[in-house]
Amino acid sequence: MENDPTIRRYRPEDGDQVRELHETTMRDTGAYVDTVSDTDLERVFETYVDGDGEFLVGALDGSVVAMGGFRPVKETDYIAEVGPDLMDGAIELTRMRVAPDYQRRGYGRRIYAELEKRARSQDATQIVLDTMAKQTAARRLYEAQGFEEVHRERIEAFDDPVERLVYRKSLVDGD
Repeated sequence: MENDPTIRRYRPEDGDQVRELHETTMRDTGAYVDTVSDTDLERVFETYVDGDGEFLVGALDGSVVAMGGFRPVKETDYIAEVGPDLMDGAIELTRMRVAPDYQRRGYGRRIYAELEKRARSQDATQIVLDTMAKQTAARRLYEAQGFEEVHRERIEAFDDPVERLVYRKSLVDGD
């Protein structure tokens, strides 16, 4: 029986595999846009870990097969989509990826659960994220974890227009 991946914090030596995993999974879903900058994946520590966020990988037999991160939401991020009640302590969940050959084994849920646990330990109050409508597996994962769609828009800026969805989940009891 295949082992589960070890979930751990990103290490500098993971860089090439993380960037490759991102591109592979986005191409697999038809969501890869080569004109969109991925500078955060070139500077994971500065963008996530040193910036009061987190970035985790799922490693299996020396290969990164899953990943995800979060970072604090800046004042201007998501306000238009989520509304003025975007609470202090909001984080953005991003870069959730599972290698195509390892999907549907619970790896994404495990990465997400550990990220949420770490976000709660940092007193995060809510999680926001965006994804494309065509990323149906990601949408199913988020909805199964209690996220609610709060905004939808069509973006015409690319050769092939995309539909962007914004999700939100409260981490505050009673919300």
